Amino acid sequence: MKAVNNHPSPMCPPKARYAVADAGRWAKHYGVPFTPNGGLMRAMGAGRFDGMLLSCAGLAAQELNIFNNAHKALFEAIWASTCDLTAEADRKNFFGERGIDAEELWSRASSSRIRDLLAKNDSEAAERGVFGVPTVFVGDEMFFGNDRLQFVRARLHGMPIEGAAA
Repeated sequence: MKAVNNHPSPMCPPKARYAVADAGRWAKHYGVPFTPNGGLMRAMGAGRFDGMLLSCAGLAAQELNIFNNAHKALFEAIWASTCDLTAEADRKNFFGERGIDAEELWSRASSSRIRDLLAKNDSEAAERGVFGVPTVFVGDEMFFGNDRLQFVRARLHGMPIEGAAA
């Protein structure tokens, strides 16, 4: 966000309140749970947990060929549980119950190599004009926001988007 001069929602309290309400609406629309992990959010806000580690865990999971399972578990841990991700024992139990070796995942996620890969990916995203999530590219065409997914689908199927340049 810094690279493109964007500011996260917590920096603007009205935006933060709206973002929480809006996320709840979208979760209901998609039929997914939405009970943010308050303990984790507070730990990140207080600097007791590095939220970047969550993105690094996704990259580590890709390398370990467990991305689908790890992504589902991370989503649940952040948005639908009270798991204390700041505590090694809780992480081990939570991920272990989902068939994931938490020690291997977090160890790899904590490595400087994975942090460097995340920095490289962030830099490439900023160069392409990414300013937030979710952002999806179909070729060189960028789509931002979950409410644009029907446009992504149309492009992937070679269909025109009404009112947009082809």
